Amino acid sequence: MWDPELGAHRANVPQGMALIEDKRARHYWDGDEVIGRAYEQLLPTPGPAWDVYLVFRRGVRWTGAVPPKPDYWMHQLGGVTNAPRLDPDVLRQHVEVLLRG
Repeated sequence: MWDPELGAHRANVPQGMALIEDKRARHYWDGDEVIGRAYEQLLPTPGPAWDVYLVFRRGVRWTGAVPPKPDYWMHQLGGVTNAPRLDPDVLRQHVEVLLRG
């Protein structure tokens, strides 16, 4: 999900998409930060959740008013102490475990 943090615009999304080469990845523009504000309450984060990496088991869907809680998450935000700071190797391990399960 791409949002307007740090002054981003919808036109910036294709450049960002090039960073994630996996064809299974889905990219969405959230100009109103609907997703970030919903996850701000759930995680919680100091403001709309952005620069967060959420991992879900297969089949998880957002079906109600509240988004699904991730099975694991990391971040790159200041002031967040309830989740680990992004470590790509650790994140990959969690993703691989959920893909196997």
